[in-house]
Amino acid sequence: MQLTSTSTRQFSTQIAANENTVKTALIAEGGGQRGIFTAGVLDAWLSHQYDPFDILIGTSAGSQNLTSFLSRQKGYAKRLIRGLSRHKRFFHVGRSLLGRHIVDLDWYFDKTKEANRRLDFATAEDNAKQREVLFTATNARNRKAYYFNPLAKANHWLEVIKASSALPYLYKQGVPLVTEGCSDTQKPNTDFYLDGGLAAPLPVTEAYKRGARKIVVIRTVDEKFQAQSAWLAKVSALVCVSGHCPKTIDFLLQHEQAYQRELAFLANPPKDVEIVQIFAPEKLQSKLLGSTDGDLRFDYNLGVKAGLSYLNQYTKPLSQKRTASSTDELTAMVSSRATARAQQQNDQALAQ
Repeated sequence: MQLTSTSTRQFSTQIAANENTVKTALIAEGGGQRGIFTAGVLDAWLSHQYDPFDILIGTSAGSQNLTSFLSRQKGYAKRLIRGLSRHKRFFHVGRSLLGRHIVDLDWYFDKTKEANRRLDFATAEDNAKQREVLFTATNARNRKAYYFNPLAKANHWLEVIKASSALPYLYKQGVPLVTEGCSDTQKPNTDFYLDGGLAAPLPVTEAYKRGARKIVVIRTVDEKFQAQSAWLAKVSALVCVSGHCPKTIDFLLQHEQAYQRELAFLANPPKDVEIVQIFAPEKLQSKLLGSTDGDLRFDYNLGVKAGLSYLNQYTKPLSQKRTASSTDELTAMVSSRATARAQQQNDQALAQ
């Protein structure tokens, strides 16, 4: 696993809910099927009951991954990505000629209501209480980022993650949501919302604004990524064939500009925040869409290894479980890369 941090000093995270607590945030980036890397990281943490986070923010596929993390359904996100996201009913370019969705999110999320794929929303809601859980979405009208609380009564949890995942043009006009219960101060109203990655692709700044002073970011791009993302290149290639480039490119340019702002924040964060980024130790093989099952399995295993490596480097003991009443502490030491390399063989064995 590759970790980057703004500091190499020892630090500790107090889990007990009190005014002196250092807020810890988890950011789950989007990336379509590349989100299976994130699924691997989170499944590794579920295996060790690791969840010390006060703020959780997900974008697009990241919102889906955080939902299965909160529902404690280990392996759920992996199963959906390897199964439903590769099904011809989910993704078919030819449907655009018939005026239908290229990506059929309606079918995808309807399948999650079936008995063998049902999300445990009761458990997710219970684990989301007493902390901030937010999923990003982009307002199709004003193109601003909105942060929706899935516990708010105005919108169903499933509709919020659908909106957060609604790629522009590939899912037509977006998903209707009510703004009541999100961070916007305007009066409640219903608008259509698109993929959160357009306006808030990597909401690290938002976590900081909400008081987080330790921020863990699970990335689905290469550590050296600086300019145009794979997300932008892939969607551009898909939509320009249909002659709808102008409006779509506007959306994609907005995505890139928002991403660059977050990268600038990561490169020069305030002095009072500790930021840890989790990258894949090797190049991810999966793509936004159209990945092979072999590529998805490979990237999932990379995620498991990265999750275990993070635990080895940052936590002690691993079995500590987050509870609102706990007064214990998780002591974390930022290890050197030499130590990480020495632990690599052990991580690989655990990930099998």
